[in-house]
Amino acid sequence: MKGSEMRIAAACLLVIAAGCQSRQKVTRRRGPTVDTRKTDAVAKTSAKVPDTKDVTIDAKVQPLKVYILAGQSNMQGSAHKRTFAAIGDDPKTAALLSDILDKNGAPIICDNAWIAYLTGGRGGDKVLRGKVKVGYGFDGERIGPEYGFGIYMDKALDEPVLIIKTAWGGKSLGVDFRPPSAGPYEPSAREKERGQVPAREKVGHYYREMIRFVRATLKDAESIRKVVPGYDAERGYELAGFVWFQGWNDMCNRHHTEQYTENMIHFISDVRKEFDAPTMPFIVGILGVYGTDPDSRKFDKGLPVTAFRKTQFAAVEQYDRKVEARYRGNVIAVDSGPYYELELSDIYWKRRQTGHWKRCVKQGKMTSEKAKEEYARYGFGDGELTAEEQSTWDRCASNAEYHYLGSGKTFVRFGKALAEAMLKMNSR
Repeated sequence: MKGSEMRIAAACLLVIAAGCQSRQKVTRRRGPTVDTRKTDAVAKTSAKVPDTKDVTIDAKVQPLKVYILAGQSNMQGSAHKRTFAAIGDDPKTAALLSDILDKNGAPIICDNAWIAYLTGGRGGDKVLRGKVKVGYGFDGERIGPEYGFGIYMDKALDEPVLIIKTAWGGKSLGVDFRPPSAGPYEPSAREKERGQVPAREKVGHYYREMIRFVRATLKDAESIRKVVPGYDAERGYELAGFVWFQGWNDMCNRHHTEQYTENMIHFISDVRKEFDAPTMPFIVGILGVYGTDPDSRKFDKGLPVTAFRKTQFAAVEQYDRKVEARYRGNVIAVDSGPYYELELSDIYWKRRQTGHWKRCVKQGKMTSEKAKEEYARYGFGDGELTAEEQSTWDRCASNAEYHYLGSGKTFVRFGKALAEAMLKMNSR
């Protein structure tokens, strides 16, 4: 868990694809610029997309497929590899194990999907490069969406895949990733009163770092070969899509939430302008903590998750009406909510709330009788996890609720959903 992300949570309470080259002309690039595509259809949906096996790929032209993944801590990824085995406990997901584990039961390493990853750590920013595998999350034993995304893109495509991922914990779109066309940041009255106005150089800093890293990675054949050793400069590369997965910090700040729809629209169009890719497929990953109906949950009622999710969907819905004609189309939403583990969340809250009440009793802030009343009120029994609950928690979770409980089942399935959606967009 990242320190800045933990502080935000506490304060609130607590990119792959097929080219369909038979119908579209692909421009191969040997330098820092990228190819563009034009399609007639505009995709604006978060509906279920077909499995990768349902997508037919024409591999006549095979440039390196480049996908950009960017965001904050949930794009970094908190799911520990020890939680993978739990995927097999559910008959609905058990088949995924054969996709992510080898015959010896170890997490697979992709054959032809590579990653360059810029992220932050205690010692400052760092860059990791190599084949897609476990270790491109919070640490060397964790994953984010890139793992499932890379695996299923590798399975679907004959050509090599390069994922360029940039993610830092505790960052907002309102300030940290603020796109240029959104204009200068206007602080809220509260920020002014408290002297918390962000310095000018911090506004948009991570947007600029994201762009810089993508450009540096794709600068020339030599720079690409640092990640993809067998890169063929004659075939070139194709900037084939972008995935954005972020939102917690903006959700925890009403001022940022109010701006999110417009900022997201600016972000998409600015990224496309930066890379001269006006119709580059773009996926907005929707914040899914608490599932698809956050208001139905028992806890954290003060967090405006439902309202924030609406701002993200609105950006996708309104995008074409608010940008120049040449930058319209190919923007969709993919909701992470359906992949959030609600039953595991119930165990999380039982652990968290009963632990809090027990500390209050120990500190003399609550009587034992009052604590028992709270246990009964929320159906927490004697305040202790049952053996089954403890076993489920140990097997399935590896982080806090705002990090999707560190569930491999969640991150693998969401990464797969992103890959399937991107493949569908690329196949038009």
